[in-house]
Amino acid sequence: MRSAILLVGASFSLLASSAQAQDITDWSGFYAGVLVGYGMDRTQTESSSSIIPPVEAGDDVFYSGSNRFSQERIEGLLGGVGAGYNFQHNQFVLGVDGDINFGDLDKTTSAFGSLTIDDREDGEVFELGQGSDTTYGVDWYSTFALRAGVTFDGWLVYAKMGAAVGNVSSNSTSNFTVASNLPPEDMPLPAGSYSSSANTSQLLFGPTFGLGVEKMLTSNISLGAEYSYVGLPDVTIPQASGIGGDLLGIGGGSDPIEVTSSIHVLKGTLKYHF
Repeated sequence: MRSAILLVGASFSLLASSAQAQDITDWSGFYAGVLVGYGMDRTQTESSSSIIPPVEAGDDVFYSGSNRFSQERIEGLLGGVGAGYNFQHNQFVLGVDGDINFGDLDKTTSAFGSLTIDDREDGEVFELGQGSDTTYGVDWYSTFALRAGVTFDGWLVYAKMGAAVGNVSSNSTSNFTVASNLPPEDMPLPAGSYSSSANTSQLLFGPTFGLGVEKMLTSNISLGAEYSYVGLPDVTIPQASGIGGDLLGIGGGSDPIEVTSSIHVLKGTLKYHF
């Protein structure tokens, strides 16, 4: 009797193990797919403005003006392709993963300043304006990471960590306008508009990590969602020469600015498993 009970127990154990093995989805092997997502950096959009009230400079000459500044954050849609390979032992999945991403991931920093010189003795008013726009963006980025996860009921939950490389570029333009001729001692420039520009492009390297989940829809196709942090370093980029702004101290000078390159990304994936 005891032997029969042990035999029945062993049989149920084998059946349970067999059923459990059948429930474990096979994620091993090569895969490739497409992705679409949304990325943003940690910098908040900001803006400010100020008014310079009339200040007497002597001999009935008064200066007044204003300054405006705004800075966006990197945010936009992205898309790309990826591929990798999974190793699996029971319900545990280890793998390597890589992707390349392109998108509208840029930000613009703008500054504008105006200056009015009011010569009340001569009844003359001279107006000047200085503005600059600097657009900075992540043209593309690629990640290479190790993945570790657990599979159950056709799902795979995983974490990833690795390295990222990306190309970033900037374009800065500066415009200076003299509304009317000024005496040479005040501004040795005739009336008109003046402009300058500066451009940069460089590769950046940093860490990346993320969390994700995938669902095997068929024996070859899976659908997933992932959060990842792409830690490209902050960079200092040049601005176009301020021309008159440097001379007059109004908005849009040529001092370099520091910008954030790291981004947080939410994306969906569609993969084919070979």
